Amino acid sequence: MKTFLIGLLLFCTTSFVGNAQIVKLKSSKGFVQTDDYVKLHYQLLGEGSDTLVVVHGGGTFGSAYLVPDLTPLAAHHKLLFYDQAGAGYSTVVKDTTRYSMNNTIKDIEEIRKHFKLKKLNLLCHSTGGLICGYYATTYPDKVKSMMLIAPLPAAAAMTNGWVNKNDSLTALLLEQNKKIYENKPVDSTKACWDYYSLWIRGFAASYAEARNIWGNICNCNQANLTSPFSYYKMKSIGNWDITSQLANVKARVLILAGDNDAIPFASFEHWNNSLPNSSLLNFKGAGHLPNADEPTAFFLAIETFLKGNTPDESVMDAFGAGVILPDDLKESSYLRARAAVIEVENELVRLANRSEWEGMSKLYTSDGIIYPPGAPPIIGRNAIATFWKTVSKRGMHSLQLHLVDLEISGDLLIANGKYSMRNEQNEILDIGKFIAIYRNENNKWYLQTDMFNSSLETRSPLEVPDYLTILKE
Repeated sequence: MKTFLIGLLLFCTTSFVGNAQIVKLKSSKGFVQTDDYVKLHYQLLGEGSDTLVVVHGGGTFGSAYLVPDLTPLAAHHKLLFYDQAGAGYSTVVKDTTRYSMNNTIKDIEEIRKHFKLKKLNLLCHSTGGLICGYYATTYPDKVKSMMLIAPLPAAAAMTNGWVNKNDSLTALLLEQNKKIYENKPVDSTKACWDYYSLWIRGFAASYAEARNIWGNICNCNQANLTSPFSYYKMKSIGNWDITSQLANVKARVLILAGDNDAIPFASFEHWNNSLPNSSLLNFKGAGHLPNADEPTAFFLAIETFLKGNTPDESVMDAFGAGVILPDDLKESSYLRARAAVIEVENELVRLANRSEWEGMSKLYTSDGIIYPPGAPPIIGRNAIATFWKTVSKRGMHSLQLHLVDLEISGDLLIANGKYSMRNEQNEILDIGKFIAIYRNENNKWYLQTDMFNSSLETRSPLEVPDYLTILKE
């Protein structure tokens, strides 16, 4: 298998608990006071030399829905997530005149000044893409680069005839929307999840793929869930069209979008044609969050762009559990260990896809354990080889792994990430989260415990409580 090791290379913080050294991704939270009464909640991840300011989209939810799926970028960069006024954990705004595009871009300026950033690298999703477009046309000298993930159209006219992929969802979405905005439910968080569970089916590549999005979209103040901030913000710009102003944007721009999004791909092409220094990547088959649908290609594209190069369609050939850049291998023992773990994950995938079950089992410790969905523990190398062979008999044709985060404690390493198992037609059989515990033996990392937690609502066809019986047939 062609392997690109794309790394979560976590610039990390070190502390000590007992005699064990703990190494994990640095994180901090706080508030930025604006020039009025609003406080903007933020979360900072990573310790890279540059900072990416993440501008979320959406209605009343904040930045939390983006944090887990963008965490791999904290490998080489600081990620600065913030909640817009009236969203997430930022101040609950009662004066609807505060909800305007002008105030929103002023708040980005407050963020820039508070963190003493001379120029901004903006990473913007959905409605956040339009907000960044407004910011870049207002403060062109304050933007170094922009990465627009599935941005809202730059002109309102391009939303005409824009219909959710599943038309039958429209009435249901309106009904759930009323529960949030009009009826003021006691449990607005539940109403939010009821709404989201319908909404995502129109924006994800498929319902099963939607289960690969880790962000908690309803992780915010309940008072902000019932806030009308998105409605009034969009109302403030009316029949918007910033097409002509985009010609004045000086920054380099990368547009990352899928052709299976509810937003017509023509609107992404319109952004690309309107900006003087931009490029557009089509993540074919991806939905509204290509970073979740095609993470390896997505993060390779971002890293390539931030190094000053223009990624092209060749990044779509990227495979692997994570990315390691060449200089990373010269760094700390943590980074070297992390690289070794990614190599193990990639080797596990390579062997699985070649049906080499005995080889797979040798990547585990002699007392290794697998906890599969809906099945008893699989203990020992012989049983592990049997397990993977049985999963193949149940229809798994290919295995995919993607590392999200990790933590080291002495000779043990805990990694968490995403997995998917597909049949010969490339259809998802199972998808979900994995937690892998590695043990260092003679300066080499081996899998000690593998836990797979299916994200599917219905039982996975790969559940194997009777795997030994099957192999005797």
